[in-house]
Amino acid sequence: MRKTFCAMLVLVAVLFFGAAEFCSGRNTSFSCIEKEREALLKFKLCFHDPSHMLSSWKGNDCCEWRGVGCDKNNRYVVSLQLRGSVFSNQRPQLYLIDDVKEVGSSLLKLRYLEHLDLSNNNFSGNLISPSLGLMKQLRYLNLSYAQFRGRIPGELGNLTRLRVLDLSQYYYGGLKVDDDIQWISRLSSLQRLDMSGVNLSHASSNLFQALGMLSSLSWLSLSDCSLKNSHLPSHNHLLNFTLLGNIQHFDMSQNSFHGPIPIFLQNMTSLIVLYLFSNQLTGSILDSIGQLSKLKSISLFNNQLSGSIPNSIGQLSKLESMDLSGNQLSSIPDSIGQLSKLKSMDLSGNQLSSIPDSIGQLSKLESMYLSGNQLRSIPDSIGQLSKLESMYLSGNQLRSIPDSIGQLSKLEGMYLCGNQLRSIPDSIGQLSKLEDMYLFGNQLRSIPDSIWQLSKLERIYLSGNQLSSIPDSIGQLSKLKSMDLSGNQLRSIPDSIWQLSKLEGIYLSSNQFGIGFPKWLQLPKTIKMVDLSNASISSPLPENIGHMMPMLEVLHLANNLIKGSIPKSLCNLKYLAVLDLSNNMLSGNIPKSLCNSKSLGYLDLSNNMLSGSIPNCWRNDQSFFFIDLSSNNLSGLFPSTMVQLSSLSLLHLNNNSLHKGLHVALKNFTSLVVLDLGENKFSGNLTSIVRGEISNHSLKVLRLRKNLVSGYIPLELCSFSHMQILDLADNNLIGSIPPCFGKFPIMVNATQLIHDSYGGYWDEAPLIEVVKGRYLEYKRRTLRLEISIDLSSNNLIGYIPEELILLKDLHNLNLSWNHLSGKIPEKIGQMENLESLDFSKNGLSGMIPNSMSSLTKLSHLNLSYNNLSGPIPTGYQLQTLEDPTMYAGNPQLCGAPLLNKCSNDTLPPTTANFKDNDEGALKRMWFYIVVLLGFVTGFWGVVGTLIFVKNWRYAYFQWVDDVQHWILVVITLKVACFKKMFNGNKDDQ
Repeated sequence: MRKTFCAMLVLVAVLFFGAAEFCSGRNTSFSCIEKEREALLKFKLCFHDPSHMLSSWKGNDCCEWRGVGCDKNNRYVVSLQLRGSVFSNQRPQLYLIDDVKEVGSSLLKLRYLEHLDLSNNNFSGNLISPSLGLMKQLRYLNLSYAQFRGRIPGELGNLTRLRVLDLSQYYYGGLKVDDDIQWISRLSSLQRLDMSGVNLSHASSNLFQALGMLSSLSWLSLSDCSLKNSHLPSHNHLLNFTLLGNIQHFDMSQNSFHGPIPIFLQNMTSLIVLYLFSNQLTGSILDSIGQLSKLKSISLFNNQLSGSIPNSIGQLSKLESMDLSGNQLSSIPDSIGQLSKLKSMDLSGNQLSSIPDSIGQLSKLESMYLSGNQLRSIPDSIGQLSKLESMYLSGNQLRSIPDSIGQLSKLEGMYLCGNQLRSIPDSIGQLSKLEDMYLFGNQLRSIPDSIWQLSKLERIYLSGNQLSSIPDSIGQLSKLKSMDLSGNQLRSIPDSIWQLSKLEGIYLSSNQFGIGFPKWLQLPKTIKMVDLSNASISSPLPENIGHMMPMLEVLHLANNLIKGSIPKSLCNLKYLAVLDLSNNMLSGNIPKSLCNSKSLGYLDLSNNMLSGSIPNCWRNDQSFFFIDLSSNNLSGLFPSTMVQLSSLSLLHLNNNSLHKGLHVALKNFTSLVVLDLGENKFSGNLTSIVRGEISNHSLKVLRLRKNLVSGYIPLELCSFSHMQILDLADNNLIGSIPPCFGKFPIMVNATQLIHDSYGGYWDEAPLIEVVKGRYLEYKRRTLRLEISIDLSSNNLIGYIPEELILLKDLHNLNLSWNHLSGKIPEKIGQMENLESLDFSKNGLSGMIPNSMSSLTKLSHLNLSYNNLSGPIPTGYQLQTLEDPTMYAGNPQLCGAPLLNKCSNDTLPPTTANFKDNDEGALKRMWFYIVVLLGFVTGFWGVVGTLIFVKNWRYAYFQWVDDVQHWILVVITLKVACFKKMFNGNKDDQ
């Protein structure tokens, strides 16, 4: 009895303390399922985790780990939410380093997992593991933007409890679906499906039949899936498609649907969101669209829809957002005023000519986009849009703004640029909340004084008008940050501008300020960007300009008449990134303080009168990517420290007086794309330039024209795989032209230019080239497309390498004024994109190749002063080049356009002769073919039959035997007869 009592006492104590420990939450037996904890740790080992997203995954209680959710009762893991960053360069994000199968096997051990989100991570282009199809308890699966590739496994169709499936991708083609799409129809509980960016081009035509089986589906997005009309349901299956009547969100944008808007949409009466933008839809908008009474957002932009917007649009009483931009719509119905809940309306880029007065009834409209139409007026009723915040009417034909615009008390942005406005109403001063006013590209001649009332205005753009003055009241715009008055007729700016204490950017280029650097340059110290280029300014720059604008980042003073020297204070600005003083009359030395700038990246001092040497104090911690010091009076050596500018892409030092050796090792200029040292006095040879590893160098333009460079052309020059313009003309080079010049990749195949990522700004500065016999300035797009080799005016000898004919995309080839000999390459006609060809002033001999007549793009040819002989080829492009001087100095040449006519023995083979010869050869070839075919047909028609038909063979040989026997009998009888006759005659004798 006593033992029983003690046992009961111990049991009660155990239960008491156990219950207490449970209530206090310290019972470790309920912390986490051990097998699931081990599975999660194994899952963790499959990833590289640089952002430490899984750093909390340690300890016994996995339910406390980041992203892990457990059931409160039994502590099973039911949720994994490991969404990465939307952008790959941000954290957090997981990177798969193990086999994706290991990930699947780890997840399979989480037997009660219902929610799995691995979106925005990096699965390194692996396939989605089919083992996910075994996790039949899943209700939510999100693998979007996780860099999976390949086929989506049909095993996902086993997830019959799944409610949300998101497999969307950033770009088309990462994931794809094969012909069998029926697995989708087995997801009977699915409510939301997003496969945007998945390649569905190979999906069978029953795609929508499979989707129609999902009776619970309410959210469907198949944007950018390469779908086309063949994927849409036919009329025979339209009944099945009506099962999609529960869909509220329908997105089929960015596909290849063409023709009218699908008529089945009128039956989707539950729609709240409809996106069909960026397809090729034509025709008019369905009148039955008014039946979609629940619609809140419709987007049909970037199609080819035409006609009027249907009156039924007014029945969409719940519509909040409408985007029909980028179509060919011609009119807006009055019924649009019935859209009482509309907040955003975008009808830009259409062919609208008027706005109905009823637009004033859109009492909740906040954003209105009508740019790029043919509107000529704005109705007065626009003043009734009491909640309008943004108004876009740019690119129309508006000539006036109604006074009622002043009633838009909540307007923050007004965009009316590119119209024909001549004035602004005084009522604009009532727009007390206006922050942005864009009126550039009009015909404005004045600004109303009421502008000072715009107390919240931050940006005003009035460039490209006809303004001759600015009111003093502009100085009262206390919050103004950016002002653009360029391209007007201004001669002065009011002194009140210095009161703009928050001004950061002022753009006053292409005006007529004239003599005297204006005192208003004493801008507020907050100023960051100043553009006074082409403004007729002639006075020197203030010495303290850098102290006046300590926050300056961009200064454009190009194309003026500014004299004097460059202030040192300007080069010491801490934040200065862009300095353009080109095309002025600046003199003196380049300040050495430039070498102290760490922020300056763009420096243009070209076309001035600067003298002295270039500072030699450059450092590798500077940010220069563009330096143009061309067309000055600079002298001295090439600055050796400039090679330390690791980010330098464009260097223009041409048209100066720099001299001595070319100590420019390009291997040290790792980012250099353009090197222009032309029109200087550099001597020495090219060896130092190409010394070292340069095979993957980014150089595209090497220009050394008109220097004193001597020696041979080094073979290493051929290693520049991005070379596009090579100009070594007017030097003292000797030796022969390297045959490897025929291997420059871009000159062989210019399509590589499309994929060439080197030098995004390499055409920023113009380049002077001798093309078609004259100096041409290439800039911007024309420079980017130019492909040229110029080795003229040197002392080169030897033959023209045959390999040059491989340069099929070369535009300009100039080898004139050398000592080249031999013949012109026979197949030069293969250089099909040549526009200019100059071989003049050499010692070339032989005939002009007939293939030259195939150069159909050739517009300049000079073969003068050689030893060429024979007839000039005729036909095609050469007949359009009628200047006889291009053949001058070749006394043995004959034929048009020369007066020296060819004899019959030397007449050139014309294109017609070639055609006749070709036709004769073709006839002979067909004659032999027909004879051969006849022989083969006759031979095998007999022999083949005897070989393969047994009865015929027996009959044939039996006949042959019979004929043979008959012939022998006949011969025997004839012989016997002759013998008899012969013996009879003998007896008679």
